[in-house]
Amino acid sequence: MDKLQEIQKERTMNLMYSILYNIKQGLKGLLSSKTMSFISIGSVSASLIILGVVISIVLNTNQFMESTKDEVNEIRAIIPNNLVQSDKELIKSQIKSLEGVKSVKFESKEKAFKDMKSSWGDEKYLLEGMENPLDDYFRITINNSEDIVKISNKLSDIKNITKVDYYQDIMKNFLVLSNTIKKVGSIIIICLFIVCLFMISNTIRARVYSKKEEIKIMRYVGASKKFIRAPFLIEGFMIGLVGAAIATIVSVFIYGYVYNNIGTNLLFMSSGNILIPIQSIGIKLGSIFLLTGTLIGIIGSAISLRKHLKV
Repeated sequence: MDKLQEIQKERTMNLMYSILYNIKQGLKGLLSSKTMSFISIGSVSASLIILGVVISIVLNTNQFMESTKDEVNEIRAIIPNNLVQSDKELIKSQIKSLEGVKSVKFESKEKAFKDMKSSWGDEKYLLEGMENPLDDYFRITINNSEDIVKISNKLSDIKNITKVDYYQDIMKNFLVLSNTIKKVGSIIIICLFIVCLFMISNTIRARVYSKKEEIKIMRYVGASKKFIRAPFLIEGFMIGLVGAAIATIVSVFIYGYVYNNIGTNLLFMSSGNILIPIQSIGIKLGSIFLLTGTLIGIIGSAISLRKHLKV
């Protein structure tokens, strides 16, 4: 039993030594070729920052559309002001029967004019004495914004509905913006990631060449290929880790500036700052950067080792 414990203890010590040795060699390699390491880290950071910009815009576009979906998914069906109550009830029932309609609410021209005055604040006196230019209408909320055109066309066919208004342009612009950012951003990110892999691969390759005599000696004394490769993989991991840390700090700083100086002005369709809070976006970007950065570092190292570490 004592012999077995000694063997297990020895294996544990050897494993710890191996881990510490590989980490030490990885750090040594990172610091020995500072210029190449700096360029590789810079490439990873730049790529991740651009990735962060794309992700932030897409997430906040989705957040904005979600927070304003009741307004964006709203249709106003204008009706004549002289309709009797029975006609209004008939129109309301016909609207409710349409597929995709979530709710229907009648709004009188008097209430709409009163709301308009309230929205003008201190300048509402300019509307005093003015004849009410508004019309009665039905405020219609739909389930899916993609059905807004189809439902609007059906509303136009209902008798006594004189006009149909909705936020088609706003929806269309935001969807186009989101899709364009995703497509263009994806192309740029893929190109930059290829550059990152190339730079990290060259950094590790230079390290392999500088240590080729040492590697031969290690092979002669029985060191395994895994043991020899480990420090280089850890070096790539550290390049990605440092690049991810820098990208997170820079991205959160940029986002914080946008959030504090621009986000508060986007209140025309919401009652508060509709951007994702800084802390939340920081956690999301930090997690994505950590995973992506270290993965790029390891893959870049593995590519170099596969091609240039002939042991």
